Amino acid sequence: MQQGNDGVNRSMASLVLDASEREDNPADATAIQQLYRQLLAAWGRGDGAGYAALFTDDADYVAFDGSHTVGRAAIGAAHQALFDTWLRGTRLVGMVNDARFLSPSVVVAHATGGMIMPGRNAPSPARASIQTLVAVNGPSGWRFATFHNTRIQRHSRLGMILFGIVTKVFRR
Repeated sequence: MQQGNDGVNRSMASLVLDASEREDNPADATAIQQLYRQLLAAWGRGDGAGYAALFTDDADYVAFDGSHTVGRAAIGAAHQALFDTWLRGTRLVGMVNDARFLSPSVVVAHATGGMIMPGRNAPSPARASIQTLVAVNGPSGWRFATFHNTRIQRHSRLGMILFGIVTKVFRR
């Protein structure tokens, strides 16, 4: 296992290009930011087809609840059903926090954000999420191949102590 310049051990180091081996293209970095902004905009329009168009045909999508959807068509249909019911009128806000090019045509990115409910001006802290995204540059330009969303959990010290007590009591 190799250790990167940032001190992080990388088990798949052979897949990650060293800075000396890659030529980061500022236009591609901007394209990833734009792709994410398009994702937010399609959500805000309640546009399942527009949302899904930003994914590869065989994309993997894991939602905050662990549900797993495979393929652009399924992602579009599932989101349109949500936009027409439970998520009607919601908006997403967020930003790409980092993007690391694994090759000139593959990037892994992390984004954070939240959902704004109808009638509200800001997302609820309880809905804050972090996404891990893999984007690939193909014939149609940059598209997301993987999207994994996880709710950000903020635990207080007291909460962790109570969790430990409850865990011990119910393990018996």
